Amino acid sequence: MSMENRLAAFRKLPLRAQLALINSTRDNSVLSQKTEYLDNLERIHAECLNSATPEQKIAYEKAKENL
Repeated sequence: MSMENRLAAFRKLPLRAQLALINSTRDNSVLSQKTEYLDNLERIHAECLNSATPEQKIAYEKAKENL
């Protein structure tokens, strides 16, 4: 799977799943070295969070506390 396809799939994930994937990528000794990939994940996550509904943001904040 190409990087573009991975990022497109990531964009479709719920906010909480995006955050979990970002955190697990940071914790992975191999993937954490891929800074461009991690930067892209964080950028897409920020874009998705900015366009989320108020209800989605509330659910995200609650889930974020549990991570």
